[in-house]
Amino acid sequence: MIRFAWLPLVALLATPAQADPGAPGRIAAALGIPSATAPGCAVGIFRDGKTAELVNAGAADVATGRAIGPDTQFYAASVSKQFTAVALMQLVVAGKVSLNDDVRKYIPELADYGTVVTVQMLLNMTGGIRDSLALLALEGKLKISEPSRAEALAGVLRQKETNFTPGTQYDYTNGGYLLLSEIIERVSKQPFETYVNTNVLKPLGMTRSFMMLGKRTADANATHGYVAAADGKVSSADEYPLFGGSGGLITTVNDLAKWDRDIDSGHKVWTPEITRLMVAPGKFTNGAPVVRSGRGIAYGNGLIIGPHWFHHTGGAAGYKTLYGRLPEKRMGIALLCNNGAIDPAKKADEVIAALNEGLPAVTEPSSDGSALNGRYRNPNIAATYVIDARADTINLTLEAANGGKTGPLALKRNAEGVFRSGPFGITPDDDARGFTLETSRITLHFVRAQ
Repeated sequence: MIRFAWLPLVALLATPAQADPGAPGRIAAALGIPSATAPGCAVGIFRDGKTAELVNAGAADVATGRAIGPDTQFYAASVSKQFTAVALMQLVVAGKVSLNDDVRKYIPELADYGTVVTVQMLLNMTGGIRDSLALLALEGKLKISEPSRAEALAGVLRQKETNFTPGTQYDYTNGGYLLLSEIIERVSKQPFETYVNTNVLKPLGMTRSFMMLGKRTADANATHGYVAAADGKVSSADEYPLFGGSGGLITTVNDLAKWDRDIDSGHKVWTPEITRLMVAPGKFTNGAPVVRSGRGIAYGNGLIIGPHWFHHTGGAAGYKTLYGRLPEKRMGIALLCNNGAIDPAKKADEVIAALNEGLPAVTEPSSDGSALNGRYRNPNIAATYVIDARADTINLTLEAANGGKTGPLALKRNAEGVFRSGPFGITPDDDARGFTLETSRITLHFVRAQ
């Protein structure tokens, strides 16, 4: 049970028009920060383009006990990707980049993979480009703050093949967004970080935010990163890349309020055309939605696109972050934490639940599974498998060659995105072209019957 004895240690701020005076306290309880000297979080709830609640809990610097506030700087990690995507879309709207262009038009030294990788595929994580940060680690660069942007890019450009045929699968990769930042740099003819700082952040007055290029923030009101174990032990974890593209943004909750305001009603950067491009769900080359295999999570342009929310999380060794928006309610949430042990998506869901408004979870699946519905065959099996999917359940019927039927068998989706019933498991292909069936000592791939 959460006890409220520590609530005086938490800074709770609200606008005078606060509709529910108890909301900040419930948000603080949902955060569960045990003391003012533990690493913590800054949370902002935004309504109609204005800040409704600010809740700041824990320490920006554990050694000194300096408190987290709404202007405290955090490393945003992959929340940065939407800023990269918006910068790219500015060039698309200006007619300087086409989403359907071959990436090699802008980066000719990228290997010819035999199948075109488009700019849109990079945005949607469907190009098969290998992860730049993983490549750095494989090359012995384990302290991730030390490699330069040029070294990371060189590692991606050394790859002579993709992880899969471009446009057919989803694979979350920092390498694709590093390539996007390089396209922005070459087309704009200025450093990527300079372009974002000048054309994305400055117009919104995000004066406490910037894209890093080679060095950390030196601001006196910045966080350090930590990992807080379940037993309360805190370890320093202040390592993250010092360049932009897939990450790189330093920001605050108050600055993310300005980001949210522009999406809601400012439209200086999030113009109607850029908004339309940003919130469009991705598609595979066969037209199926870009959905993470089995999990029903659709990826768009630097954003996870849900039936209600769009959002993105971020994670580094000592940081966990999230920005999300619920357009139908004109509502946004920012969650910035300097504790790498926190699950930002789960924590955001708990914060939203604490508002007591019956709002959908930020992490609500984007797909109900119906894209899987159909008849499937494998040439080694004399039977047809029929799938009827509803939400997190697949009903599977087997039609034998002699006309007999078995089933339906109900399989439930687990946290790994596998639909399972006992030893029987089905993992859908990302683009719904088929599925992999696993059972006792046998693994088979089924494709749609013609």
